[in-house]
Amino acid sequence: MKVIRNINNNVAVCLDDNNHEVIAFGKGIGFQKAPYEIELAQIDRTYYNLDSHYIALLNELPEDIMEVTTEIVDKGSAYLGIELNKTFWFSLCDHINFAVENAKKGLIISNPMTNEIRHLYEKEMLLGKWAVKHIAKKLSIRLPQSEEGNLALHFINAMQMVKQSQEEDDMEHFVEDITDIIESEMNIIIDRNDFSYSRFVTHLKFLLKRSHKLNESISDNVKMYEQVYSNYPEIRGAIAKIKEYIIVELDIEPSKEELLYLMIHINRLCARDGL
Repeated sequence: MKVIRNINNNVAVCLDDNNHEVIAFGKGIGFQKAPYEIELAQIDRTYYNLDSHYIALLNELPEDIMEVTTEIVDKGSAYLGIELNKTFWFSLCDHINFAVENAKKGLIISNPMTNEIRHLYEKEMLLGKWAVKHIAKKLSIRLPQSEEGNLALHFINAMQMVKQSQEEDDMEHFVEDITDIIESEMNIIIDRNDFSYSRFVTHLKFLLKRSHKLNESISDNVKMYEQVYSNYPEIRGAIAKIKEYIIVELDIEPSKEELLYLMIHINRLCARDGL
């Protein structure tokens, strides 16, 4: 990888093998005068397509703050057992820098949520306490006790973002798999831009969210299911495959009522399909 501009001793702007610009972090990679080549083994982490305000932030942050932030993020990720969003490092680093500057000025900002965080998020609070001690050890500056809760809150928010992102990925995967089953079983190509498909996707998303209720049925709808199932034999194969998929994926058997709704949506998709 080629370094084209140094930000500080441990951060540099590089070009990868495909000539794409990337911000690279690594101990001492920005020590020489650019341009020069570095080995991939020297790089700890990379960031592609960073927004300009993040790059500007890198030019403002002291190196010791950046280093201690990296250590706290690595510790937090291992302790909580998650891979944190890459931009989390920037928000945490900016906060730590702000907290350190305030501590140097003797400013103490209280956190009214500290007790609530302590009771509801024990692991994150312990991590916040460790981070405050680590900052004192590495930077020789003692942050106020309120910063334990502030730092814990950063990790709490980061974990919620990771969870939300994972849920969105799971939902997209769920929708696309069922769509593939329908296309394969019904021998059609579904227009993803069609309104009927949009309604179908919305239904699948609600299905996924209420998966714990999929085995509940209303008797009138069960009768209707039997009727539709009898009148549309061409849909039976797709419904059987979707039912099997839901059982495997969600570990629950969908009710006949839920399968009725799916059959109605499949029928609409086939009726509007021109291929």
